Amino acid sequence: MAPRCQCDPSCKLLPEPGSAFCIKHRDSCPIKSPMSGYEPAFGHKKYNERIEMLDSHNCFAYALDYVDIPDKEKCNKDGCDVPFHQPGRASGYPKWSKVKGKRCPDLLGRLKGDIPNIERTTFTRKCKNGFYKVALVIDPINDYHFYRQDSNGMWSHKPGGTKVTRLDASKRPIYNPELADRDYKKNSDLDYKKFCSFLCVPTRQTKRLKRGGSRKRQTTTRSRRRSE
Repeated sequence: MAPRCQCDPSCKLLPEPGSAFCIKHRDSCPIKSPMSGYEPAFGHKKYNERIEMLDSHNCFAYALDYVDIPDKEKCNKDGCDVPFHQPGRASGYPKWSKVKGKRCPDLLGRLKGDIPNIERTTFTRKCKNGFYKVALVIDPINDYHFYRQDSNGMWSHKPGGTKVTRLDASKRPIYNPELADRDYKKNSDLDYKKFCSFLCVPTRQTKRLKRGGSRKRQTTTRSRRRSE
């Protein structure tokens, strides 16, 4: 997926270096994702600074602003020997190892099972009070991935056990994850080429996510990116 201007799906101009926008939309983008006022702040400090958070929370947990610190004996200075939280595990869906591939309907069903009042939405529709916006994308063979809208209106994400970032695969800020560069094949085997949906998720509701599957000790950037 080549980088593109994230302002307008119909814009054919290339984004400027280090920018989400082309020269035409650099100073003003008429298409916006309105906020409800319940968006979380950019979570780099919460998730990046402690190894027990960095290495044990994936894009799913980050998108839902979920904190579930493992027992101390499961973590050391190199990481945490625990699996990631997985969509659908809390509501009884099977482990991903028993499912072939990743599909949007499967992920959306799992999310609805875990969080019954989650709602599908669009980039330009505002979530109701008490909700904020996330986005779901998939690499149909290998993986799923989530982005979330932060309190500054931009988007961030946490690729697997790596650090929270505001940048897409081309190192550009994320204004619209549907139009952002999601091809990470240069550093991993992942290309999230399929956009599933924008979703409104609750801020204050108690969420009970569940870890699932097995996870080998991860030592490389390639393996640490995976959500599983």
